[in-house]
Amino acid sequence: MVSRTGLRRSQAARIGDRFASVNAQPASAEPNEWCKLLGGLAIVFALFQGLAHALGSDRGQAGGLVAAAVIAALVAAEGLLFGQSFRAALHSLGFGRPAGRGVIVALGLSLLLLAVLPIYAAIRGACLAAYPGWLWLLPGLFAQGGVAEEALFRGYLFGHLRRARSFWQAAALATLPFALAHLYLLAVLPWPVAIASVLLSTILAVPLARLFELGGNTIWPPALMHFTVQGAVKILEVPGDTVMPLVWISASALIPYLAFYFNGAQR
Repeated sequence: MVSRTGLRRSQAARIGDRFASVNAQPASAEPNEWCKLLGGLAIVFALFQGLAHALGSDRGQAGGLVAAAVIAALVAAEGLLFGQSFRAALHSLGFGRPAGRGVIVALGLSLLLLAVLPIYAAIRGACLAAYPGWLWLLPGLFAQGGVAEEALFRGYLFGHLRRARSFWQAAALATLPFALAHLYLLAVLPWPVAIASVLLSTILAVPLARLFELGGNTIWPPALMHFTVQGAVKILEVPGDTVMPLVWISASALIPYLAFYFNGAQR
């Protein structure tokens, strides 16, 4: 007859063997996953930027087409690199039904951020001017600057990193590629605005990831916030004012962090 002590030792040994087998992954497994993840990110981002430049879509003029190409490329990357089906890939990228709380928070923060522009104009005693045909640019700006970028950087990059990490670990790791992807701004904007914009992308990655989770791991809340941050100053300006972009960048760096005051469903 086996004693209780012997039985307990035997059970503990079996549990220990299972734990060891689960954690005894090959040393090359994680680097291989990183290579696939970052390789897919680089290829899709190059497609994103190249297509937007070729179509002259700096204000979302061809945003729908750019977004469609990016989403198709991301779905293909999920299938080829990670073996996901079409439906699973879309779900993984964040194209699901959003949690209402996340949408409400993103909408409220976007409206609060937008209020900065008329307040600033009133303080300066100036009037806001809209870019010609701005109303027709809004859908393309949302598709390109909101949906496409959030599918790439939150749904794809942050989503993969989050699976085996805490929120803060995943958000921190996703911040660097997001910031590096915006270095091209140094070549197309005045240096003070370009440097501030790159810093903003570094700062903004974390609250956008928070909105992604508040929205039930969907891209719609961060896409709305990202669209507001990127799109407002492309369609509204105070003519001749060089300070307003820096004021907008400062506000965009601070207001989205209010998302951390709201609780959401645990992942």
